[in-house]
Amino acid sequence: MTIIGFHIIDILIIVAYLAAIIYVGKRSTKKVKNQEDFFLAGRGVGKVLQFFSNMSTITDAGQAVNTAAAAFSKGLGGVWLLLAPILTGPYYWFLAGWFRRVRLITMAELFEERFRSKFLASIYAVVGIWLSVINIGIANKISLRTFQAMTVKPEVKCTVEEKTQINMYREYVDLDKSYKAKQLTPEKIERYKTLDSMYKKEQIGAYVSYTNTWWFYALYIGTMGAYVIMGGLQAAVWNTLLQGILILIFSGMMIPIGLYKLGGWGGFTAKVPEHMLYLFGSGLTEFTIWSIIAYMIANYIIGITGHQGNMSNNGSAKDEITARTGNIGGSYTKRVLTIMWAICGLLAYALYSNSISDPDTAWGVMSNNLLGAGLKGVMISGILAANMSTVAGVSIYLSALFVRHLYKPFVQNKSEHHYVNVSRVSIVFILLLSVYVAVFSGGILEILKMLPSLNVIFGAPVMLLLFWKRLTLKAVYVQVIICSVLFAILPGMLPKFDAVKQSKWLTQQTNEVTVSQNMHAKQKDVELGLASALGEKINKETIIPPKSIYFEKVARSNPDDANSPMSGIGRINMELIIAKVIGIDLKDRTPGALLTIRYLIDIFLPFLILIPISLVTRNIGLDENIARFYVRMKTKVIADRKLDDAELAKSYANPTRFDHTKLFPNSNWEFCKWNWEDTWGFLLCTVLTVGILGAFWLLIKLL
Repeated sequence: MTIIGFHIIDILIIVAYLAAIIYVGKRSTKKVKNQEDFFLAGRGVGKVLQFFSNMSTITDAGQAVNTAAAAFSKGLGGVWLLLAPILTGPYYWFLAGWFRRVRLITMAELFEERFRSKFLASIYAVVGIWLSVINIGIANKISLRTFQAMTVKPEVKCTVEEKTQINMYREYVDLDKSYKAKQLTPEKIERYKTLDSMYKKEQIGAYVSYTNTWWFYALYIGTMGAYVIMGGLQAAVWNTLLQGILILIFSGMMIPIGLYKLGGWGGFTAKVPEHMLYLFGSGLTEFTIWSIIAYMIANYIIGITGHQGNMSNNGSAKDEITARTGNIGGSYTKRVLTIMWAICGLLAYALYSNSISDPDTAWGVMSNNLLGAGLKGVMISGILAANMSTVAGVSIYLSALFVRHLYKPFVQNKSEHHYVNVSRVSIVFILLLSVYVAVFSGGILEILKMLPSLNVIFGAPVMLLLFWKRLTLKAVYVQVIICSVLFAILPGMLPKFDAVKQSKWLTQQTNEVTVSQNMHAKQKDVELGLASALGEKINKETIIPPKSIYFEKVARSNPDDANSPMSGIGRINMELIIAKVIGIDLKDRTPGALLTIRYLIDIFLPFLILIPISLVTRNIGLDENIARFYVRMKTKVIADRKLDDAELAKSYANPTRFDHTKLFPNSNWEFCKWNWEDTWGFLLCTVLTVGILGAFWLLIKLL
């Protein structure tokens, strides 16, 4: 009664979920009359659906799997990459209001409205589609990896070659631990370096899965694409109600079962080592407190301001308080889910630390061992729901960018029905392109780390555009061109040349560093005579292995030949080349320091271009246009469309109507004084931030 490891009941539950979302898509088709209906659900989404839409769009199952894997391997300090955005919650309260007040359909239209530049809007559309296709590709790859981890092929059914790859991976994991603990002989070090190169080239892995890549993508993309193409955001929003509920269920369903297996909370706490409860990493990992703060500023403050989905995620709400509460509710719920995923990772460690060799399989192993027939089907449906909701939302706003800024300028004066149908066709090509990215892109973590570099390209000018009248079109053009070349074009293009890929200078690594740390003794420490008892505090020397400086990774061209030249893998970190040019020494930096430097360059460089050039150039003939833009940003949204249009007409007739609300009168800065809604929203977000982090801290103390 099983198919690729699933009971027939699980299969029926999955099929029922897929049928339900397609049915919703079919029903939603009737409600789509024009582009605003297809792209923004008619701007009529209420608070409940807005909450589920935001939560589902920003949450995917891969985040659950990766957070659990990070907690399993690094402890609670590994969850900060996803938990850190909780500190930006108060900023998002304002962000949601801004993008509802601007009353546009796509983010690219900001540049049309502010600068009357259709060409810059088209450039944004091209870059935005490219960036978001990468994001969909990541979601696709994570979905595949998650499903593969849930359908692991038993070793007794593996081929000889597959068993060899698995055994070599296990050998690599053991050697890696011993190498970092300075416990390898020279011969073993050579073997370690060979396996390390094979691992970086993805020639060895922890398991083999039943799941076929192409069949999975055909079913996954085909089903999700069907309901999106039929109903657009109308279908996506209604489906997020079901998908959001499934996300909440799959995120927490294994916690009570795992605690029961361990004999309750006491049994759980007894098996979690103290070192896994440290909130931040050391120099051994890239994700230290400083690199996480830099990442948060680059990606979740600057980058998010220019994100392609802002207009879709917030503009679909019927008014701005709905946009704000839906955005904040979804965002904070995700942070609570992040903590739940971390607990799942610790539970996996307590239950299976002796049998799991690859942390990425922790979620799948737990699911396979803890969930019976039916529950596993609910888990898979939740995983599919989390990823489909994200990909669906992204594909819709990308189709809007394509149709309104790349197609419509050349094919004008067509009916709304025509443009909606072109949007549907464009979604097909966007989804197919995302599958290509998923299949042929690099590792997930490497892609995630590069996103801040790409998001700041338009994040910085959009942030200034919203508040600074002095920003000029020429400055934006120069900054976008320079940053696109440095952060988007050269990093991917240069490694295609062998002379670059095997350059001795570019394949440099940091120096190997030995650090001393106080830690609790493990069984192997007792066996080696380094401690008298398990858990005893001892001082150990640990190696920080050499880290590639300019490439994501470097490995031997031929893993079996110790004399073969080193070859770069992945993108080139142009930020670190800039750092070297301005005189920063990189050879003795830790991995965390290198990542921090990368993000600091991303944060400051765009503004160092935009602000000086704006101060020496002018926006000619745009005074009236700019005045209308900022008075609209100050005009509160009314849910009734006719009343809202009447208020806008008053503002356009008197562009200085709200100048008395400016925080800095008679200046080029358009910051406004807070009203009561701004104040209580900010305080609420602050309380939620402190409350969730406080609960997280209390949880750690209980452990």
